[in-house]
Amino acid sequence: MKLHQCISCFALFIILVGCGGGSLSDDGGGGEETPDDEITISLVISNEMVSEQSPATITATVKQGNTLLAGKLVTFTLDNADLAFFNPEIGTANTQSNGEATIILNAGETAGAGQVTATVEEVDPANISFTSQGDGNTGGLPDLADISLFASSQQIASSGAQSITLTAIAKDTNNNLLDNVNVTFTADSGQVEVLNALTGADGQATATLKTDNEPTNRVITTTASSNFISDTVSVQVVGTTVSLTGSSSLAINDDNSYIIKVLDSDGNGISNTQVNLSLTNVSTETPAGAVASLTLADSVTTDFTGQTTVVVTGTSGGTNTIVASALGASVSQEVAVQSDSFLFTGFDNGNGTNVDPSDVPAVTIPDVLLSDTATLSLTWLRSGVAVADGTQVNFTTTRGSLATTSATTNNGLVTATLTADNAGKALVTFTGTDGDIILNNQLEFEFIAETVDTIVAQALPKSVGPSGQTSTISVVVKDANGNLVKNKDIDFTLTDTNGGTIFPASAVTDSNGSASTIYTSNTVSAQDGVSVQASVRDDPTKTDTVTLTVADRELFIAVGTGNDVIEHDSTSYNKQYSVFVTDVDSNPVANVNLTVSAIPNNFYKGRWWARYDGDEFLFWEAGGQEEFADPNVKFECANEDLNLDGILDPGEDTNGNGFLTPGNVVAAQGEVTTDSQGSALIDILYPQSFAQWVDIRLILSTQVNGTESATQTIFTLPVLASDVLNEDIPPPTSSVGLESPFGRMADCTNID
Repeated sequence: MKLHQCISCFALFIILVGCGGGSLSDDGGGGEETPDDEITISLVISNEMVSEQSPATITATVKQGNTLLAGKLVTFTLDNADLAFFNPEIGTANTQSNGEATIILNAGETAGAGQVTATVEEVDPANISFTSQGDGNTGGLPDLADISLFASSQQIASSGAQSITLTAIAKDTNNNLLDNVNVTFTADSGQVEVLNALTGADGQATATLKTDNEPTNRVITTTASSNFISDTVSVQVVGTTVSLTGSSSLAINDDNSYIIKVLDSDGNGISNTQVNLSLTNVSTETPAGAVASLTLADSVTTDFTGQTTVVVTGTSGGTNTIVASALGASVSQEVAVQSDSFLFTGFDNGNGTNVDPSDVPAVTIPDVLLSDTATLSLTWLRSGVAVADGTQVNFTTTRGSLATTSATTNNGLVTATLTADNAGKALVTFTGTDGDIILNNQLEFEFIAETVDTIVAQALPKSVGPSGQTSTISVVVKDANGNLVKNKDIDFTLTDTNGGTIFPASAVTDSNGSASTIYTSNTVSAQDGVSVQASVRDDPTKTDTVTLTVADRELFIAVGTGNDVIEHDSTSYNKQYSVFVTDVDSNPVANVNLTVSAIPNNFYKGRWWARYDGDEFLFWEAGGQEEFADPNVKFECANEDLNLDGILDPGEDTNGNGFLTPGNVVAAQGEVTTDSQGSALIDILYPQSFAQWVDIRLILSTQVNGTESATQTIFTLPVLASDVLNEDIPPPTSSVGLESPFGRMADCTNID
């Protein structure tokens, strides 16, 4: 058999080389080079032996010189229609962006050798040979009447760490699922990887959509098509943010550095990114006053950490707004130009580190241990001279306790000290008042816990398939008071006799007290046969161990939705998701009980804004606290229930309202059962006032022979389009005015 296969492969190689491709020129066998501007076509066949169970894919590549040509119509023909038939039957296909056009060759009822010819325009045709086993059906392909395209999520993270599944379902006029239909997947950006172009017994063809190295916030339109029948689904790329940090009060002709950060959805800095800078040139005062003149660069570029600085100089008095935008995200900051300089000039973390926040380039503000005291110093000058001694400055902070809430200047210098008994970021504001002049400046730093009391590890998912499937092992570290502990080295140790690996071997906890590693499977294990221990490096007695299972998954779960949302009643919406369960051969599996979980992932602060094109009303938009930001980005806060136990634990009440925010805001069936086509419909009900303000993590799982199969997707609760298209009727809200149910201000530590 091996000898026969080798001979067959050698023969096929000779055929491919001999047939080659056509060209506008006739080389006459003389070996002349093809001119660079001439078009050529070449053919490749996936398998030379074609049977009913093993159809072949024929790929035609069209080039002009070395340039791949898209949008060229390729016509495929057979020398003997009894040997095989095409899918699609018409025998034509357009080349895609890679210059390739594909068609499926199915076995007919007659055995023997045949030839496929491909032509494009006036180019000499290309030929390729095949052998049919004659065990196919030449009765033709099913009559395709409908293609429905579903996305496992209508949002995808800009970091590229996430991919979503595109599922196309082919049906005939009687809504019967069709197999052997060739589906083409396309997207106007991102990357599409086709997993199964041919539909199986479940009528499904699948592909994945990724955004590797494309972090721009945008909407991707995906399309599934076959035989001129198509469907589209929009997927929103989200998560990229731009932050702008600096003084809100500038002194005339005084240089001030602003820090700009561009982060993807995972909080990773995006390097080598151009950030465009502009001014609104509109007064921020009411009534409108003078517009300040500012000088700043038109654009700056981020460094390898995703950070950059811009120097802003106020050259005339008044107010203005700086806007920084990059990759579909933007941020704005109002500034006032005074004849005064009101700058932080000292920060001491109480542990031996003292920096000057006014330095150019900007310095990193050090963290402060809960056992230490932070000292902030500010210098107030007027026309380069210290303001009169005894000028009062007031202090406020979003976290911790100030030794005093105000102080007076001495030679222009004023100092505040504060401590905290809970970890997290503190935003300290100094406000100076001198007659009609009111100045303020803010400095943000972080209080961090220092002693680990508990470490909790978990694996998601707890069951993975073999051969490279992955599970994320994450830990949350807290002190005795429930504070999240930052900057702790966590070492991960793997026990696995089946050849699996983890990477990285250690990680440092972030502001959420979290660190993680990735387990990659090799071969099948016993139940809970893989364990990963996480330990705190400077206190190895603090450990936790999580187990997981590597098993052949017997079921595959796909979940997706369309663009519609249903008005359930006058106060609530219904967002429906379809779930499909298939076996390894893509056959639908009926009567599978699926556990449904709908857990809040994030919530947003901001308010609804009316948007116009000139004087014409367009729609209501859920945006941030600033009306003129473009785009107007909502402020994202993480679910306060860090361990998802529904219990308010110490350190979880970030905004201080005495409750877990956002809490459970949706109602979903706890369990659904698949029908004869392996599908089930999930209804997710929620109050209309939460639409656009909460992200939900939808998880579907089931157990078969002790092995868990699961899938999940994250989506923002959608609003009904008709509810945001009437200028006279504002969108549904649950609070006074047009604010988010969780407040308007861009700060997760309060409810304002």
